[in-house]
Amino acid sequence: MQTVDQRMTILDKAQQLAGLLAQSEEMQRFRQAENKINRHADAQALMFVVRAKRNAYSQTSLRHGYEHPATEKAKAEYDDVLNRIAQIPLIDEYKEAQDEVNDIVQGVLQTIVNTLSSDVPVEKSEDPGESSSGGGCGSCGSAGGCGRH
Repeated sequence: MQTVDQRMTILDKAQQLAGLLAQSEEMQRFRQAENKINRHADAQALMFVVRAKRNAYSQTSLRHGYEHPATEKAKAEYDDVLNRIAQIPLIDEYKEAQDEVNDIVQGVLQTIVNTLSSDVPVEKSEDPGESSSGGGCGSCGSAGGCGRH
């Protein structure tokens, strides 16, 4: 069947594109920054705490609403940990490298959307860093957030 062959060709090309991204300088910088963070004890400890504080804030806001004092306290604690983690210079390096990789991926997606939009009704996002389904980068837990959520 030609349709199956075409689909396989498209998926093969996507795999090749992913391989090019994996070999890019941007991805190499991202991996190096990630390795540095993985070896940084303070960053690792704070990332563990930031995940816990984010979960506590989320659960408290669901239980009590955003205006409740308990939720405001949980949010302040979460923000405090985010501020502490932001003081680690490696975090900036990591975020910059992550943004570079994300920009490439978003550029690829935008090119596909722009190319197909004249033929197929494709929903375009207002924010290039946000998917049309409303999702974000998917790695917010990596370093306490991507700065967009």
